[in-house]
Amino acid sequence: MDLSSLIFFAFFAVIAGSFLFKRAKYGSWTGAFLGASIKREVGEVTLDKFQMTTRTIRVAIMGDARSDNDCVGLTLISKAALGASMVPYKLTRQQALDLAMLLQQAAR
Repeated sequence: MDLSSLIFFAFFAVIAGSFLFKRAKYGSWTGAFLGASIKREVGEVTLDKFQMTTRTIRVAIMGDARSDNDCVGLTLISKAALGASMVPYKLTRQQALDLAMLLQQAAR
């Protein structure tokens, strides 16, 4: 094994280890990507189901037990027969209120 392969695998192991450590620390993949624990899942909305593909938006209250700075976590989840993807978004309380207002205006 040459030095470049060893460096590549070491770099990969550090990145993978970091994600696994954050997964264990925050208790979920969403928490690991956003850097906060999920306090409570509020709910989810199914956007569409087309053949074998499903897209949903999951809403959760996130934050640390040590602080009062809660935030809102939105996770866009796409599931298909041979794969899945997850895109998390972290919103402040004010951003969540602004988004809710815009959605109410668009729904009228």
